[in-house]
Amino acid sequence: MITKQNITDLYKKFAQRPSSVDYLDMPILFESTSEFHGVYVDPDTNELIINSIDPQSPFHAISLDKINAIVNLDEWVAIVLHSSIIFLNKQNSKVAIDIKPVKMSLTDRIRGAFQVAL
Repeated sequence: MITKQNITDLYKKFAQRPSSVDYLDMPILFESTSEFHGVYVDPDTNELIINSIDPQSPFHAISLDKINAIVNLDEWVAIVLHSSIIFLNKQNSKVAIDIKPVKMSLTDRIRGAFQVAL
């Protein structure tokens, strides 16, 4: 089960990309999800292709150097990016995507408070 706490922990723990794509746990991805999601790495573009995601989606093809981690969870495999996480179910073709909310800076919050007051 994916919880808000799991998502927060993944963003915190894998905030940085590895120094090389060789450090990504690619075997977990292929062993657990290839049957239902048709994942493969395109050698020409060096992108991870996920066929269970619509080709028009920005999450269909992901450059390997943009992936922070690949994590094995109970029912899911998480592909952690800087501002989003793609969850691929191990037992069917379900996909869940979390997009990290944008945090407003102090300046933005102050500017917003004055715009509301006017």
